[in-house]
Amino acid sequence: MLPLLRAIFEEWPWVAPVLLLASVAMSVATVVFVLVDRRCRSQTAISWVLLVIAAPLVGPLVYWTFGKPWLSSKRERAYRTVAADRAEVRRREQAAGRGAERRKTREAVLSALTREQRLIARQASTISGDFPLAGNEIDIYDDADQLFVRMEEDIDRATRHVHVVFYIALDDETSCGVFRALERAARRGVACRLLLDGLGSRPFLKSNRRFELEKAGVKVVEALPVGIVRRRFGRIDLRNHRKIVVIDGGIGYIGSHNLASKEFKVKEKFAPWVDATMRISGPVANDLQKIFVEDWFLETDEELWEMVAQPPFEGAQPAIAQILGTGPATYESAMPQMVLSLVNLAEEEIVLTTPYFVPDEPALAALMTAARRGVRTILIIPARIDSRLVQMASQKFFQRLLDSGVEIWRYEGGLLHAKTIVADGRTSLMTSANLDRRSFELNLEASMVVYDNQVSARLRELQGRYLTQSRRISASEWYLRPAWKRLRDNLVGLLAPLL
Repeated sequence: MLPLLRAIFEEWPWVAPVLLLASVAMSVATVVFVLVDRRCRSQTAISWVLLVIAAPLVGPLVYWTFGKPWLSSKRERAYRTVAADRAEVRRREQAAGRGAERRKTREAVLSALTREQRLIARQASTISGDFPLAGNEIDIYDDADQLFVRMEEDIDRATRHVHVVFYIALDDETSCGVFRALERAARRGVACRLLLDGLGSRPFLKSNRRFELEKAGVKVVEALPVGIVRRRFGRIDLRNHRKIVVIDGGIGYIGSHNLASKEFKVKEKFAPWVDATMRISGPVANDLQKIFVEDWFLETDEELWEMVAQPPFEGAQPAIAQILGTGPATYESAMPQMVLSLVNLAEEEIVLTTPYFVPDEPALAALMTAARRGVRTILIIPARIDSRLVQMASQKFFQRLLDSGVEIWRYEGGLLHAKTIVADGRTSLMTSANLDRRSFELNLEASMVVYDNQVSARLRELQGRYLTQSRRISASEWYLRPAWKRLRDNLVGLLAPLL
């Protein structure tokens, strides 16, 4: 390589100064764009500027490929169309005389919440526009086998439609039952739509199983297609990370399970993958439907708004829940602000589980502050994850957290992939989002806040089972780690704002 470059420079001596000038121009332009990007936080901006200066050619290329959460012009127009369509749906409800009734119901639900819960609910409503709804029956599944059997049963009872979106789908011994149920439903005339992320489900989208599904009448669509020609979304690493199922508008699933067995064959050396998903029967499933309808429209231009304009299913159970969808089109820091509010409003205990923990300074400060004001603050993370780089970056924050009194537990029963929060045993969050920048600022995520003591207690019980298979890290133990490990983690930690 070096002899070739030497020959080029000797033959065309003007190449070297041109490359140097281009490198400087790229670096200056990139720094300017970093500094004017309104969504780029100061910590992240500093890290990008340092990378661009340290690696003049590589830094700008990395930034424009992975650093800026930009949307293609077509995608931006599609998001504006979605916003306009939502406004039109609300206008039609007002014209039909349901607006006043909805407001009365909303105020009645809010009045049933505690003061802290009302603050969370109003904040969450600014993200997706949906207020909490009562009348939901909520079950929690932590075993993939049981989850997909129940999902298969619900699909077999579907009469109108089945809508599914997943980041990763694998055709294995556990998920195959769901695919067969979709085929059966489509053959009896039920509208079945399957939306899979173009990167996470790339092998499946090229598999025979996709062909069989489409042959049976299931519409299979690739979300955020990858490739230079097919990509319409902008950055290749902005992904649809949601895990959603909606059946007949009245039954929904939301959580962290991908459509795959816990052995997770693409990364089975980390198995079992330990997840959690909530099944909802009730009106909040209609709000979950809205997220699917938006995602489907953005990929297909097919409008399904009539499905969410219908009056929501009236459930008989008392649980109050609220859906929110986040991503690069929502307002800046929507998801991390929700997490911060849950932590800051906790008075007795806050428990968080996440596979990938790379917090920003506000999240880190919130956890330390909660612990110092006497709130039992528990963070449960897997002892081993599928990204060594992320794990080292995560460990950079441990000493500060431990010194402030935060309990850090490492789960040793597999790769803990569940993303849950329970505050004071009364309010809980089930989400597809990790506690890292990618989920907070880049990926399309789906979450549900539950304002119910019984459901939150069951989720807290599940977190308790995680603790029985976890080992607590002590502050003194962590302090005595070898100096080279601290140096390694701190060096990698400099990249934390970029991970």
